[in-house]
Amino acid sequence: TTLPRVQAAFPEGALTKRIRVGLQAQPVQDEMVKKILGNKATFSPIVTVEPRRRKFHKPITMTIPVPPPSGEGVTNGYKGDTTPSLRLLCSITGGTSPAQWEDITGTTPLTFVNDCVSFTTNVSARFWLADCHQVLETVGLATQLYRELICVPYMAKFVIFAKTNDAVESNLRCFCMTDDKVDKTLEQQENFEEVARSKDIEVLEGKPIYVDCYGNLAPLTKGGQQLVFNFYAFKENRLPFSIKIRDTSQEPCGRLSFLKEPKTTKGLPQMAVCNLNITLPAHKKETESDQDDETEKTDRRQNFVSLALRKRYSYLTEPGMSEFPNVLRLQTNFS
Repeated sequence: TTLPRVQAAFPEGALTKRIRVGLQAQPVQDEMVKKILGNKATFSPIVTVEPRRRKFHKPITMTIPVPPPSGEGVTNGYKGDTTPSLRLLCSITGGTSPAQWEDITGTTPLTFVNDCVSFTTNVSARFWLADCHQVLETVGLATQLYRELICVPYMAKFVIFAKTNDAVESNLRCFCMTDDKVDKTLEQQENFEEVARSKDIEVLEGKPIYVDCYGNLAPLTKGGQQLVFNFYAFKENRLPFSIKIRDTSQEPCGRLSFLKEPKTTKGLPQMAVCNLNITLPAHKKETESDQDDETEKTDRRQNFVSLALRKRYSYLTEPGMSEFPNVLRLQTNFS
């Protein structure tokens, strides 16, 4: 995406040695702003001069398009007049550190030209225009929005394992993973069965994922709390919980929905990140042969431990042997 109205003008003498300079503009979608902040504020693209934290010998001139007027207060068209609601934000953090926004409107004169704002700066940094009628809230709202903008998307799979405890209750374990380690999880060794697996789906780093159950399955949670877990790339993002069958006369099946947002009291429909249909595995009663196998394994472990202990302390049963055969005996003569 290119934004031709974003410009940086370097006068002669601003740089005294030859370096590579970059100008980066990150668009900010109005739909995302409204979803996160409502009508409290609007924002321009985030404009960054790279490398950051460099001081110029002469001020450079930045030009950034003006954001659309926010929905609160009186609509203005920025006709060259002083606009208290329009704020210029700046962040001088470098490297991979998150931006720390400051309001520099009071110390930086703004010039309005053709729905754009121009200003000068001696330092390379990130710049951001915001239209917010609650001026004192501008930095906080910008920080909140910026956290959402910098979330890294990953392609991940949702996988569900199940183990039936009895005719009514079962254990479920949900995963959201970016690699193929699902086949190497502990569940494979604990007699869980994979009951559903999604295709690759885009999820955001560090964001919560909410889970709802539908159909003939109901989660067993304290006080009806909604199930939730966070996604982190290259981690085992596991959510263990128990469910019960609502009607045991019906097939033990249902649907799990994974959502970006928690349920609302208004009950408004939400767009799911992923929907997976599951059918619980049949309950397997422990047979006598299984019990005999388990008893045999226990006896084998006990015999192995006994043999190891006998070898370790064998010197106690052999006459004339000591654990410390080379102990020096000290004789003391008293005059």
